[in-house]
Amino acid sequence: MKQRLSTILLQSIPILSFIGLIYIFTPEDLLTWETLKRNPHELSNLFSYSLMFGCFYTNYYWFTPRLYLTEKYLSFLGILFLLFGVIYVISNQINWPFILGESQNNLLPPPPHLMPQPPFGSPMGAHVPMNPPGVIFDFGKSIILYLLGILFTTLFRTRQFQDALKQAKTDAELKYLKAQIHPHFLFNSLNSIYSMCIEEEAPHSGKAILQLSDMMRYVISDAHEDLVDLEKEFTYLKNYVALQQLRLGETSQIDFKMEGNNKSLKIAPLLLISIVENAFKYGISPEEDSPIAIHLIIREQILSLLVVNKIHPNILPRESTGVGLQNTQDRLELNYPNKHTLQINKNHLFEVSLTIDLGK
Repeated sequence: MKQRLSTILLQSIPILSFIGLIYIFTPEDLLTWETLKRNPHELSNLFSYSLMFGCFYTNYYWFTPRLYLTEKYLSFLGILFLLFGVIYVISNQINWPFILGESQNNLLPPPPHLMPQPPFGSPMGAHVPMNPPGVIFDFGKSIILYLLGILFTTLFRTRQFQDALKQAKTDAELKYLKAQIHPHFLFNSLNSIYSMCIEEEAPHSGKAILQLSDMMRYVISDAHEDLVDLEKEFTYLKNYVALQQLRLGETSQIDFKMEGNNKSLKIAPLLLISIVENAFKYGISPEEDSPIAIHLIIREQILSLLVVNKIHPNILPRESTGVGLQNTQDRLELNYPNKHTLQINKNHLFEVSLTIDLGK
């Protein structure tokens, strides 16, 4: 909440300062309410500035994240210009002095540059009818203020998005580094244990050690990249499930399927593992049947992951924190905005369905 308030304050200061400068350099009597409410021109401008102020925050929280940052530039520009058109029309239609109870005879004229000009060839001093009080919108000054405000909020939001990406990457790398304690020692130890298993004719143990070694090598060597080959990510998941099957034995019935061609696609590393880990962490009970279904399907550039496990009331409420899934959702928003869907259903089964468009 404090961060949201500080963001709003930081955005508001330059915009309010710019609007304030407009009135600081106006005649002093304009700053009094009695004079201001007789001035249709300034009342119209104030109203348009208020509408623009709302547009700036709408642009910051809605249009920039959903259109500009997702490269929908034509829609972004179209909506912004449409909004200014709406502001222009509304500001020209409202007769504020009339609403405030001011007589037509007490109204102040608009600035000279907005005064109607006599037709060409009219005699000097010819009378020119005044425009209706509402039609005194200062287009030039308003469009400059509007464009500056939109530019500022768009740049500010874009910078925040880039900082969030960097922070997420730093946090992820820090988590990976915590798992890299003396990696050479661990690899050498695993190789030694593997050799012992082969000598003692324990092929299953040797295979499990190789799978664990491959998983550790992926985390240490590849997972710091922005994108990795999807085939490597699938191999990591395959090894993880195989080790879980070895650990659980007949405690769980695991239905693991991988379909489709993943040779040419890339994905953010370790993006899928939290969903699979959750199924084994909260879907296994030694007292009950614990079926787990994990289906990975590639259709062209669309990845689909379906993970289903049984809900065990004696496990889930006590141990589940939801941190893993929340981290996955955050990374999906950062890496695949508007290119993914994540659905979580909780009935008698816990079902997570994820689709990602991996196309460039």
